[in-house]
Amino acid sequence: MPRFIPMLLALTGLILLTAFGSLAGADEPEEASPSAEVEALLEQDDLPDGVAFEIVENDRAALSALLPEIHANIRVLRERAPELPIAVVTHGAEQFTLTRAEAAAHGSLHAEIESLVMDDGVNVVVCGTFAGWRDLEADAFPEHVEVATAAPDRLDDLEASGYTVIRLRPSLLDAPAEDPWEFDFGQP
Repeated sequence: MPRFIPMLLALTGLILLTAFGSLAGADEPEEASPSAEVEALLEQDDLPDGVAFEIVENDRAALSALLPEIHANIRVLRERAPELPIAVVTHGAEQFTLTRAEAAAHGSLHAEIESLVMDDGVNVVVCGTFAGWRDLEADAFPEHVEVATAAPDRLDDLEASGYTVIRLRPSLLDAPAEDPWEFDFGQP
């Protein structure tokens, strides 16, 4: 009988550690998975000369919603090729969350985008044409964000220089019902 007591205590301790370990991890956000297109790229023998993630939605929250997936994509691509050039080209309504005027309202988004540029060497691009339709000049965006004359032309240039362009979309639960090419033209 006395031999069972240490074993019972050890088993109880193991159960408690497992239970508390599960509870401690319950508050941690689940890490996003890379895009299927990125996983397919990684299965190839050779990677492209660069990867550009295109976002064009009629949803101002799309960029924030896609950031975990963008981070996961960058992580796995850079594990394989640390110097691989990566760009994020946003040219829908979501680009307006990156204006200086929106910095206070979207502080964590601005910090994450600045970190992508400054720490991870990712080129973040917005569309100057669409901004112009909203009476916004290039200086409406922070210095670390590139304002392309026309984002579709910038994507064509990236493709011509060997980049693979991957369009990212929020999940169907997050995506608005409207066609993303039919943009609202309200104030940014």
